[in-house]
Amino acid sequence: MKLRFNRNEMAEVLAAVSGVAAVRSPKEILKGVHIEARSDVVLLSATDLEIGVRCAVTQVEVDDPGETVVVAETLSRIVRECADEVLTVESSGNLLHVQGMGSHFQIVTHDAGDFPPVPCMEGEAQFAVEYGVLRRMVELTVFSAAKESTRYAINGVLWEVEGKRLTLAATDGRRLSIARGDLLEGGAPDAARAIVPAKALSLLGRLPVDDDARMAAQVSGNRILLDMGRVTMSSALVEGQFPKYQDVVPSDCDRVVELPTSEFHSALKRAALLTNEESAGVRFAFSEGNLTLTSRAPEQGEAEISLPIEYAAETLEIGFNPVFLLEVLRAVDTDRVTLAIKGADRPGVIRMGDDFVYVVMPVNLSSG
Repeated sequence: MKLRFNRNEMAEVLAAVSGVAAVRSPKEILKGVHIEARSDVVLLSATDLEIGVRCAVTQVEVDDPGETVVVAETLSRIVRECADEVLTVESSGNLLHVQGMGSHFQIVTHDAGDFPPVPCMEGEAQFAVEYGVLRRMVELTVFSAAKESTRYAINGVLWEVEGKRLTLAATDGRRLSIARGDLLEGGAPDAARAIVPAKALSLLGRLPVDDDARMAAQVSGNRILLDMGRVTMSSALVEGQFPKYQDVVPSDCDRVVELPTSEFHSALKRAALLTNEESAGVRFAFSEGNLTLTSRAPEQGEAEISLPIEYAAETLEIGFNPVFLLEVLRAVDTDRVTLAIKGADRPGVIRMGDDFVYVVMPVNLSSG
């Protein structure tokens, strides 16, 4: 195998596939990236047996087609740190030679025949969505998925197709994110529901794909397959029954306040400075024309931040874990968000337009 490639494009693709390759695994082959040089394209593949990704590198000149496997992290570091516009790669025996101006690396290779197959889509897609739309929906939901919960179903993000709409929902039992977007093509009944692992979705947002690219999706057995043209991805699905998230969204919140996103984010970050694991809550005190955020950490001190707002209802105090609110405020991209509340012991609801809802449970601050 011998070829030349554009270093910038290869570095971008390697960064994506290296996110799948196992860093620590008893199977050395899973640490690798499979390189397949064809006449006019080079395909890079990686898998940890749960998630698989294949990316095409198109700015290449292939002199001698072939395939090999090398440790993904090693090759990625070399390509990233070189300054050359073009690098040359040639395999010889059990070594892969990477050469640029004034640099020559030799990387130990593995037998390409031992590399596990990366599934690709066969047959027609069940639905399609614009990649940028899905990426944005993932950004608004994936942080709410549970981390290592024994309730396996909430370790992933629910995909639910209905007509020409796609809904993503994620929860860890203390907050819930729901994002909706339009499909390019409607979904088949058997593709209506699938729980996709959070790890796979975090990787999806880092793939070298243009936002306006068409992403075709197919749910087959216990896997989902995604085709974005030069990039394909597959993932095992999370088993279990996802909670009935629609029942969690309150419909009786009668106090709605519109908040400037950046100012609210800044005030909450400052209030969160004096919280710790023992007092992981910020008190929200709503009064006419003002929101006061207070926090206290034993043996550290107290914080009080005021934010002028448009509020004319009765005074109300409620506590929230600031981490849960800061994460959603980092994800939203509008100048203002609405916060709806009912009482100190009821969930708060943040909305951004008509297609995003975030429900967060309050915390008890009575001891503070």
